Amino acid sequence: MTRQRWMRSLSVATAAFVVWAVTGQASALMAGASTGEGGWPGGPVLRVEADHGFLDRGLTCTGTLIAPTWVVTAQHCTNVGRAPGHPYRPRDLTVRVDQPVAVDEVYRMGGYDAGSLVNDVALLRLSTPVTSVTPARIAETPLRSASGAQVYGFGGPSAAMHAADVRVTSRAVVNEGPCLFPTGSLTFVTSVHGGSSQGDSGGPLLAWQGDVPLLQTVTAGAADRETCGLPSLQARPESWVGISNRVDRASTAWAFLSAHVPGL
Repeated sequence: MTRQRWMRSLSVATAAFVVWAVTGQASALMAGASTGEGGWPGGPVLRVEADHGFLDRGLTCTGTLIAPTWVVTAQHCTNVGRAPGHPYRPRDLTVRVDQPVAVDEVYRMGGYDAGSLVNDVALLRLSTPVTSVTPARIAETPLRSASGAQVYGFGGPSAAMHAADVRVTSRAVVNEGPCLFPTGSLTFVTSVHGGSSQGDSGGPLLAWQGDVPLLQTVTAGAADRETCGLPSLQARPESWVGISNRVDRASTAWAFLSAHVPGL
């Protein structure tokens, strides 16, 4: 499906939400597009769900298909309560395409730090190949500063997927306020039209090469760069900053991805 057909399939909506993910990660207001419960028709952005049973509140995240049996998402989405050291079992996780698909294995990138958000990346190996969706292509290089792209995810009060326009910015710019955002292989984005919400963790920032989606980053969280706390795109859009981990072929995460996914 071409990018133009993807974008024509979207209807604009907005949703408010609350704090999400781990320490230092907060929500915003998302403007975006509804595409149904399973995922974007013909697109690689998929819903990821986890549930450990009656005493577990479970969670909803987002992932990106990068090969027929492989989905990349945020590592905190694979942990009970999003806490390192408390992993969900593979059978607790489900990826939704047209129908739920079971997860056989979970691989977590080494060096993940819940405070700094660095290396918040994981791989899900699916029990059966997804053939109805074309996987995203991994970008060769990071997006240059000030370039634009879109973030995608299943955040908000409904099961529908949303999209928002953002602009890549430098760490120096996001650190103009009192907050010291972490170092590492991270990408920072500012809002052009909407941003990320609870449930968007693990989702992609996609750039485009013609009609081909290029996976650049995996969403970790968002914050207000002036207060270091809960951001609001309604009240303070100028201080909202999204934080994600690079997964392009020049990133530190590339060695992790390519070590597990054959032929990537």
